[in-house]
Amino acid sequence: MKSLIRPLVPAFWLFLLCALLPAQACDQSVDCIEKQSWQLGVALGAGLRSNPLVDGDNIPLFILPDIAWYGDKLYLDNDEFGYQWSQSKHLAVETFVSLNKEAANFTFWHPSNILTGSSINTGLIGPSQVPERRVSKDEVASRKWALNAGVRMHIRGHNSDWQIALLTDASDVHRGQQFELGYHYRMDVASWSLSIAPALIWKSSDLVDYYYGLDGRDEVERSLYYQGKAGWQPSLSVLAIRPLTENWQLLIKASWTRLHKGMTDSPLVEENSIQGVFIGTAYRF
Repeated sequence: MKSLIRPLVPAFWLFLLCALLPAQACDQSVDCIEKQSWQLGVALGAGLRSNPLVDGDNIPLFILPDIAWYGDKLYLDNDEFGYQWSQSKHLAVETFVSLNKEAANFTFWHPSNILTGSSINTGLIGPSQVPERRVSKDEVASRKWALNAGVRMHIRGHNSDWQIALLTDASDVHRGQQFELGYHYRMDVASWSLSIAPALIWKSSDLVDYYYGLDGRDEVERSLYYQGKAGWQPSLSVLAIRPLTENWQLLIKASWTRLHKGMTDSPLVEENSIQGVFIGTAYRF
């Protein structure tokens, strides 16, 4: 984890321990959105998302907008637009398009860095050791934004939701695919609403190679050429919300994603994980 994000991690757990303190009762319907209505919100606070690339700056998080609209079938949820084909208490199926988030590591002005709804090597170098050769993201060809198209199925239980999704490149940028298996569990702890979401994500070799591979397009030495490989990435996110007033909430978010070897072996990548943390207050209109 990069040094700038470290001071915020203890603060996250400190705020989370405040769940034992009394506060205004949590509205059980806080997660529901009435059909044919907009949900608009904004969170103000301090946070960071780490960038695993060489010379990749951490992404500061100060303002997190939340925009959602759900109709009978169509919906908009921040950077995702979709259609719900089936909807019941225990099962739902939807197709959707969304922005691919890989390009967000290469440019600060990417919607995924705003719409987040979001190691140190030591040792001596001797004759038998070869120093690692790294390439800065600023020295390679630009990576284009991509648009995902996908299908997702929900299997719902009491306060829980299994999600299975398959995404493909609809913009013909990298021509890769992505498979996601996730679980979301929500519970009330004292006056807090706590959500825990582990996930397992598979990214195809075409997707990984486009963003993190190196070849003739990058005008680097041939010895640095690298072909990205497919792999699985486990992740975990935690969200804690505590109502302060009817509209204001205390919001704490933390996330972690472990990057697979087929990506971290790239000379463009210097870290094996991505972490994010945000602490602030949110206003829901």
